[in-house]
Amino acid sequence: MLTGTTNEERIWNYLTSAGLNACGAAGLMGNLYAESGLSPINLQNSFEKKLGMTDAQYVDAVDNGTYTNFVHDSAGFGLWQLTYWSRKEGFLKYAKGKGKSIGDLETQLEYLLVELKQYGLLPALKSAASVLEASNLILLKFEKPASMNSVVTQTKRAGYGQTYYDKYAKKGSGATMGGKITTGKQLAEAALNVAKNYKTLYVMGCFGAPMTAANKKRYTKNNPYNTAADRVRMINAASADTFGFDCVCLIKGLLWGWSGDGSKSYGGAGYAVNGVPDIGADTMITKCSGVTTDFSKIEVGEAVWCKGHIGIYIGGGLAVECTPKWKNCVQVTACNCDKSGYNRRNWTKHGKLPYVTYTSQSESVTGGTATTTPSPSTTKPAAPSVKIEAAKCFDKKLAGAYKTTDDLNLRAGAGTGNDKTVLVVVPKGGTVRNYGYYNTVSGKKWLYVQYTAGGKTYTGYCSMAYLKK
Repeated sequence: MLTGTTNEERIWNYLTSAGLNACGAAGLMGNLYAESGLSPINLQNSFEKKLGMTDAQYVDAVDNGTYTNFVHDSAGFGLWQLTYWSRKEGFLKYAKGKGKSIGDLETQLEYLLVELKQYGLLPALKSAASVLEASNLILLKFEKPASMNSVVTQTKRAGYGQTYYDKYAKKGSGATMGGKITTGKQLAEAALNVAKNYKTLYVMGCFGAPMTAANKKRYTKNNPYNTAADRVRMINAASADTFGFDCVCLIKGLLWGWSGDGSKSYGGAGYAVNGVPDIGADTMITKCSGVTTDFSKIEVGEAVWCKGHIGIYIGGGLAVECTPKWKNCVQVTACNCDKSGYNRRNWTKHGKLPYVTYTSQSESVTGGTATTTPSPSTTKPAAPSVKIEAAKCFDKKLAGAYKTTDDLNLRAGAGTGNDKTVLVVVPKGGTVRNYGYYNTVSGKKWLYVQYTAGGKTYTGYCSMAYLKK
């Protein structure tokens, strides 16, 4: 059953309910918008004139049987513009079998999932680490338009998807928000979502409760740390849309199903559910496997620990932790390395939590930039658990190859804020390529570029101040 007041809201709710995470749903929707404007009755424009029918007339004619060439007319139709005869034939049989119109939104979404499953793309959309990753997956392996390898096309479609992510992901939708988290990658993504998209406050013993009047009264009395006068003032000053966490309760809350629901006592989390016990930070690290002090091999989603404190490694040399230090909330910090724009935490140990699964895709964060080290059985690098900012400006004159004039951070967004995650460091003299796209921050251009190293291509932003043609 579809829920929502607009097509885009109904599509978002349907896809996330089907298990796609926020990045996967947004990346897919960006492509659907590019194909059809999210209209399930959309007929390829060139065929409206050729067939002498509007979108609605085409749907009616196919439904009532007066037009019988739906399968073989080569006209793109529907949300993802089905064109090839065998795919149109499969969809037509599906719709007729359900007694539904070919223009029925829910029927099209059901069949969309059928096709995505046939193409083997659903698992990746359920665990996509960024909108760009999901968008390019659909563009290159599902839609396959003639311009699919164009950076312009990839940027535009990812930009459409980013709009949906920004509009809906903050509500906590997606497989990793409110559903059962089963992988380390999902845990890392959920933690990053909390850090970036929710108001939070460090509250000892709190696993995601909204700071309502009732919860403020409860938490300012339930723990000696919270009863200190300064903490009482902070908690009482928090708005009702602020959620309380402490370090280990962030991990437990997410694994217990926290969804950011301000109408629920604990933000949608259960208590000691999904096989995750109510334990402290120092006990939790003892439950982990592969615990080590060596940070030359660490995987996304692992627990990072120092005495009395615990966090989640999210990739790229970064971790998410809830701490009263620095910002006094759930925040992204540099993990055992220095990163511009991030506070550094020197963790003592890390290990794999027993409640989620891992892919054996490790990184090194010793001495600086995180680098990916595939296991012998794994050749595909793990994507960073961040979203890539969409480019908003274009100047053809900027297009071309550039050399870096110093070691230069390639970031997920323009600027140096905490949300502009460093994806890789381009060494001095390294080559990046720009296709004219950029964003401006404080009057300075940040170019949207591609950089290839170690067989992997990174896409992100570099400050133009350190680039030379």
